[in-house]
Amino acid sequence: MSATQPAQPAQPVQPGGTQPKVTEREARQVAEAAREQDWRKPSFAKELFLGRFRLDLIHPHPLPADEDVRRGEAFLARLRAFCETEIDGARIEREARIPDETVRGLKELGALGMKIDPKYGGLGLTQVYYNKALALVGSVSPAIGALLSAHQSIGVPQPLKMFGTQEQKDAYLPRCATTAISAFLLTEPDVGSDPARLATTAVPDGDDAYVLDGVKLWTTNGVVADLLVVMARVPKS
Repeated sequence: MSATQPAQPAQPVQPGGTQPKVTEREARQVAEAAREQDWRKPSFAKELFLGRFRLDLIHPHPLPADEDVRRGEAFLARLRAFCETEIDGARIEREARIPDETVRGLKELGALGMKIDPKYGGLGLTQVYYNKALALVGSVSPAIGALLSAHQSIGVPQPLKMFGTQEQKDAYLPRCATTAISAFLLTEPDVGSDPARLATTAVPDGDDAYVLDGVKLWTTNGVVADLLVVMARVPKS
């Protein structure tokens, strides 16, 4: 299996259905409904835009736990050494692909499981150290930065952590933390990334299966993925 640039054209799942007719207002409502609903404090950026400098919202900055710092710094040191010796950013751009040996090295380093809890075989890094790691690897190769971030932030691990059953977590998070790269399918022809207008459907087939019917335009990580997140409409019932 060869790794390439993260976003690749997807093949049709089945001939697509009729595109839903959605107004701009309805599309905005879908987007707003997906926003975080449990904010406990005002937005610092919004307050600044309104002319109010709310220093109390950002100071004093919370300090991470000592164990989180130790684990995060140790991984960054290993990742930095790997970036300096094992990643050839110019070659990746020149050949338009990430070499297989580089992907294997990232797996062995634990980079696929940065955001996954150690009990599932992941590193359990905080969001701060996850961001630092992506910035580091992205400075050497943006393609690898996209590969790792798409796998963990919009691929299988994050939605599974938030919404998955315990059985699903036990089955898939250990795979995602060590060997299985995940892909993300949202964009469709003439729809873009507007989830309110998605035409792809997922119809139940038995108790634990769905039949996918639709066309996806891009599949982030698709050519190297073992697991997929597919955005589709399901029956309201």
